[in-house]
Amino acid sequence: MTIGKRLQSHFTERLLADAVFQIAPGYLSGIRVARADRSVKGGFVLPFRERPVAPSFDRPNVTDPAALEAAIAQGMKNLRLSSGTAALLIPEPSVRVFVFAVDNFPASGKERDAFIRWRIAKQMPLIPEDARYDYAATPGRGARKVIVTMARQVVVWEYEALFEKAGLKPVLVGVPSLALVNLVRGDGARNALVLNLDDEILTLLSLADPGWSLYRQKGVGPAGGTGAEERADTIVREAENTIRYLEDKERTRTERLWIRSAAAAEVPEIVRRLGERIRLPIEALDYEAPREWTEAHKAVLAPLIGQVQ
Repeated sequence: MTIGKRLQSHFTERLLADAVFQIAPGYLSGIRVARADRSVKGGFVLPFRERPVAPSFDRPNVTDPAALEAAIAQGMKNLRLSSGTAALLIPEPSVRVFVFAVDNFPASGKERDAFIRWRIAKQMPLIPEDARYDYAATPGRGARKVIVTMARQVVVWEYEALFEKAGLKPVLVGVPSLALVNLVRGDGARNALVLNLDDEILTLLSLADPGWSLYRQKGVGPAGGTGAEERADTIVREAENTIRYLEDKERTRTERLWIRSAAAAEVPEIVRRLGERIRLPIEALDYEAPREWTEAHKAVLAPLIGQVQ
């Protein structure tokens, strides 16, 4: 299977798997999906005592395979799943995402592949030999926007191998921020900025109808504890800087902000601080979920729901 099938296929064609899992440094989460209507039949969140994953594009990610393997087995038990297919959402730092404008996009596959590698090389001169990528382009002819997700084959295999060992067949690998797009596309705003917080990483994804304008990752420190104020200040500052950059360089005016954090408790304070500095509609990302899910569970499981909607 090619990396194009492992990485989220064109970011809009969401292959339906029997279950979706997210592997994060601090937890493993998962949902089970009914094939007939994509309804969610169960979900779980398993926090790790010791982190078995150290996300990286360049280095091995899984530092404690036995711990992650045990969590996968427990998660499958929670979902009453013994086999089947799985979609995997891996940590944002494990991939590279590029967004660029093109005057003309080659029509043939081989020409596109060569063109994309050339454009990536302008930003990342040393492309690993085992790098694989998937891409999508805005519709139409002439000037277009292209988004590319690239991962190293060896990193993808690390995650896939553990799920295959557990009896599941990975059919897709993506990242949380791109899955979240499916939860906000229908908000009515043509241009929106999505802020996604997982662990110590803030991802900023700018959506510009009908495509994308910008993707960024920023380390913001851990949630909670003595560094919470500094983390919140950094998030607000990065949002402000990104909005300003989009207006000045991309000629894109942001109309709305969406925020999701795996640590649900921090969202109200971040929304309040953003509202003091940014005069735009700002909303915490929300969606319909099973009644038994708490707000904390909804926050963690949001990317997985986005993957199947």
